[in-house]
Amino acid sequence: MNKLTTKKITYTGLFIALVFIFSAFFQIPLKTPMGDTRFHLGNVFCLLGGIILGPGLGGLAAGLGSAIFDLTNPLYFASAPFTFINKFMMGFVAGLVFHKVKMKNEKLRAALAGLCGQVTYIVLYLLYTFIKNKVAMGLSFEANMVEVVQKLGVSSINGIISVIVASIFAIAVAKRVKMD
Repeated sequence: MNKLTTKKITYTGLFIALVFIFSAFFQIPLKTPMGDTRFHLGNVFCLLGGIILGPGLGGLAAGLGSAIFDLTNPLYFASAPFTFINKFMMGFVAGLVFHKVKMKNEKLRAALAGLCGQVTYIVLYLLYTFIKNKVAMGLSFEANMVEVVQKLGVSSINGIISVIVASIFAIAVAKRVKMD
């Protein structure tokens, strides 16, 4: 059985804080025809948390850190529960792939884990956006797709950078931080 230790709790708290800090303070706001969005580095630590902490605690750190950011920002307050789920799944999938897939090349395994986690998040985020726009805002299919495609572009750029940065740091950090 996987025991919850003080070390695991401490690192989970650290990753919650890193996700929040890099979501809140390391961002570039972007204006688009469909509204405001932003590029940020919080996803790096969502992926890294999953890889280092494993699926459960990594998902928890990604979800809580991101949801806390949403709860402290009036623009995103209402989306906090959905953000928690989407970011939890991002960290969970990254952690699951990294810890379950057997590959000799750890750098490639970290990149694959990051890519799988990021793609999971993007799919869930775009699905959430589409449903919210249709149900809550009553947008037509065409208007809805304009926003979904715009968010796909920003999320993909953010995701590529996040996967690269998380992959670079993952192996170095994982060798120094043994969670077992």
